[in-house]
Amino acid sequence: VLNIDSMFDELSQLDANGVDYHGRLKISTRAQLVSQIQIEADGALIEAEAAGNDTAIGTTRRGIGPTYASKALRIGLRAGDLADWTSFQEKYHYFVDRFQWHFPTPAVQNFDRQAELDKLRQLYEKFNGSGDRMLVDSVDYMHDALQDTSKRIIAEGANATMLDMDFGTYPYVTSSSTTIGGVCTGLGLPPQSVETTIAI
Repeated sequence: VLNIDSMFDELSQLDANGVDYHGRLKISTRAQLVSQIQIEADGALIEAEAAGNDTAIGTTRRGIGPTYASKALRIGLRAGDLADWTSFQEKYHYFVDRFQWHFPTPAVQNFDRQAELDKLRQLYEKFNGSGDRMLVDSVDYMHDALQDTSKRIIAEGANATMLDMDFGTYPYVTSSSTTIGGVCTGLGLPPQSVETTIAI
């Protein structure tokens, strides 16, 4: 999942330090976008847990769980949707309508969609006006790299096995596949292409 707003904040830090990432940063068209409404829902869920349950799971309040929930509900927005602004707006309004139906909390119901759309419009222009071709079909991109003997692919996982959605200490887990299997499902790489696994 990808919070585009946070990503551009981080890129501005690279700009400030003279790090040139142009043409080097690639984003999968399949990456799910984190919306502010999902962050609002995350916060509301935490507050509800805290009010009535002393064994609350807790989250980072970054909207990750609700974003994966949207993906599973097949209502989520993907980075590739930003290739066409007219189409994206239609998908965005459908997403918000459905999300509000699934998460009927005050913060979600009172969400200001126009404010986010205005910000997303600016980000859309950055995506499509830089000439960097940030958005790529990750399956094609990764398989081209596999065929290039001069390249190696390194995949880094931020969470450990016990936080894996399926194999971790459920329900005290994250929302994705954090084991080596996530390399195959997340990047679209065949299992036989994994040569070395290092766990710390």
